Amino acid sequence: MGKHKKEQEAAPKGYVPMLVGREGAAERLLVRAELLNHPAVAGLLEMAAQEFGYRQHGVLRIPCDVEAFHRVVKVAAAGKTGVR
Repeated sequence: MGKHKKEQEAAPKGYVPMLVGREGAAERLLVRAELLNHPAVAGLLEMAAQEFGYRQHGVLRIPCDVEAFHRVVKVAAAGKTGVR
């Protein structure tokens, strides 16, 4: 139950919680909602949809290496804080 409670914690306004990584090695990250429209981030969302479908329940899961995800968000943020 502890893991699920952590996954369901409320995100601050303007942020979207995501679980990034593969099962067992996923990390919960908060991403600014405005970055979801960036083509690089949209590509990751499409990859998640292909693997998990469009009707994920709970926290959005992204099947991507955590370090690669951080690089994509950094590019998308273009100098703005994107991940907390």
